Amino acid sequence: MATLYSANKTIERAITPATILDPGVSGGNVRCFIDTYTGLGTEASGDVIQFGPKLPVGARILWYCITMNAAGGTPDVGDVDDVDRYFDELADNAINMYSDVITGVGYEVDGTDDQQVIVTLDAAVTLNGVITLVFMYTVE
Repeated sequence: MATLYSANKTIERAITPATILDPGVSGGNVRCFIDTYTGLGTEASGDVIQFGPKLPVGARILWYCITMNAAGGTPDVGDVDDVDRYFDELADNAINMYSDVITGVGYEVDGTDDQQVIVTLDAAVTLNGVITLVFMYTVE
């Protein structure tokens, strides 16, 4: 029986000054934000809602979830660079923690147009409810 090693374990086993693991990959500080938006019922297709603080350059996304109660439509969660980086076409009344629509776990924020998390509303929006977004990321 062989012992196999993941990419970061291989680097860790052969640590030199040139191969020290990035703090966001191993031993980084975990940060979190929780934010909510209560719909007014006047939002329109294409409107963008900004959530939380801007993510720091180098942050690595660990986990995120969204809850939508009576939010209407099928919004996307992402950033200016990729509007559906995190969730694509969410269903109303969704509680999405672990889903096949999650695509951004492990993503590293590079500081282009990807620091501000946004929810982009679609044509079927009837935003009378509440959207709650939770993001966990690591950064040194």
